[in-house]
Amino acid sequence: MNTMYARLSLIGLALLSPLSYANSGHPLAPPFAAILPAEAQVRLALHQLPELRTGKLQQELAAAQQQKLNSGSHEWQLRLAQTKRKDAAAEVTRDQEISVERAVRWFGKAGQDQALGEKGKEIARIAHADIWHEAARGLLTDWFDTLRAMRYRQQVEEQLVVLQEVVSIASKRVKAGEAARLEQQLAETELQRQSALLQQAQLREEQLLRNLQTRYPELPAPTLTVLPQPLPAVANSKAIEEITEDNHEVELLELEAEMAKMQASRVRADTMPDPVLGIRAARERNGQDSLIGFSISIPLSGTARQADAQAAVSKAGIAQAKLDQVRSKVFRDAQRVVAEREQSYRIWQTLHNVSQQSQAQAQTMLKAYQLGEVSLTDSLQIRRNAMEARLNAETAQLDALMAQARFELDAHHLWSID
Repeated sequence: MNTMYARLSLIGLALLSPLSYANSGHPLAPPFAAILPAEAQVRLALHQLPELRTGKLQQELAAAQQQKLNSGSHEWQLRLAQTKRKDAAAEVTRDQEISVERAVRWFGKAGQDQALGEKGKEIARIAHADIWHEAARGLLTDWFDTLRAMRYRQQVEEQLVVLQEVVSIASKRVKAGEAARLEQQLAETELQRQSALLQQAQLREEQLLRNLQTRYPELPAPTLTVLPQPLPAVANSKAIEEITEDNHEVELLELEAEMAKMQASRVRADTMPDPVLGIRAARERNGQDSLIGFSISIPLSGTARQADAQAAVSKAGIAQAKLDQVRSKVFRDAQRVVAEREQSYRIWQTLHNVSQQSQAQAQTMLKAYQLGEVSLTDSLQIRRNAMEARLNAETAQLDALMAQARFELDAHHLWSID
């Protein structure tokens, strides 16, 4: 009997105690790095995502658009004409004419177009960086979701081992006449319930692993042999600034607002139409006369150009309003990320203490049941409570680790494209 006590105690302590951090007292810095894939693997996986390839193509498109703006939309026009002339004396002669014409940007329009092309390339670069950041956020979320499912499956498996021992104890007590047959049936029912939970946990884990492998085939499957303890978040008045001062989403909207103002200025410049310059050469009366000339034509501006200018000004105002809205949103998001980083650690500490107490109670009740001091029903209920407390504690532990990783990611200290 004492041997069985010792065996159950060791099993319970090994399975119910929280996972220790690697190297006992020598945590990695930062702790969450121990359960994340290598940075080189992450970068390779992100580069292969369709949205990142699209972002790269958008940069190439912006470069082509810049080239078009630099050269301008006006093209050379070649005109050829031949005329048959018949005078009063019925003499027939032929005239030929050739001319080359092209509209010319004036009043600084070429410089404005060049600036617009450069701004477009800058916008495409920042848009690509913003896509990278959002993809990294998605990878981080998918990775931690898989880790949570993996840890839950591990917990259910560990509890299944303990319940198998409980069934064995109940069977021996029934054979010894120390317990009713009902206790063994209750233990076996609880074991079957735990087996069903394990099947559900395995299915959930397989689904998330398959999703991870499908979306990020370059990443290895996650492993969770140790669960590092998160470090307390140091209160920092500049923590929000770390996120907001170098935010791709805000930077992108700032550039778009600047470009909208530049476009409005460019459209206003078009209210003064570009002149068309031409050079013409002609031969008249079968070559008896030769002519060389210069032409200029200026379109007369109408109300349509004024309407286009007003519409461009309105678009610039919309872009500025959108920027102000996004700035407010990014600031609120930064506040939330910083608060979650600080609060999740305190939540984990509280739930960890509750889990420790519940585990101790479960061990005490297991011993008491073996001695016949409590019923199996009470022992199983306490064990369920202990398992739930441990699950909540380790979920909170992963939440705290993810909150810290999310802060580092948003502050561009983790997986940054820059």
